[in-house]
Amino acid sequence: MTLPSIEQIQIEYNEYCRRINPAILNALIQTTRGDDGTSHLEIEDDTYHYIATERGLDLSKKSTRDKDELLYWLVSELAWGLASTYEFKNRIKGQSFRRVLFAKTIENLNKANPAWAERKQKEFDAILAIHPFNDLTEG
Repeated sequence: MTLPSIEQIQIEYNEYCRRINPAILNALIQTTRGDDGTSHLEIEDDTYHYIATERGLDLSKKSTRDKDELLYWLVSELAWGLASTYEFKNRIKGQSFRRVLFAKTIENLNKANPAWAERKQKEFDAILAIHPFNDLTEG
């Protein structure tokens, strides 16, 4: 099986990005190490590798041969970043910042792909089951 190229993935990624925000015309997928905590995409051994690096170390590495899984990772990261910017500008004193951050991430993902929003909500629910919102200490 031949994987879609990074260029083909880039086209689909940009379509999802525009669904979230039509002003995003060309969100480039990083394909080289930044070593600043950001993630980049590599293709090796007919597998996609999405790797976050910092100061020469791999912080995380996810691998898949599934194009849709890769797109979920990419679009989720964008949705999270946009939500982080939104939350910072709209922070509510005394309220857990995660309330707005999580909700805006889900809102963004829902625009791109409702199934991805549902998946992310389940991930957030698992986090909150262990670490619930604490409006007194997080805000």
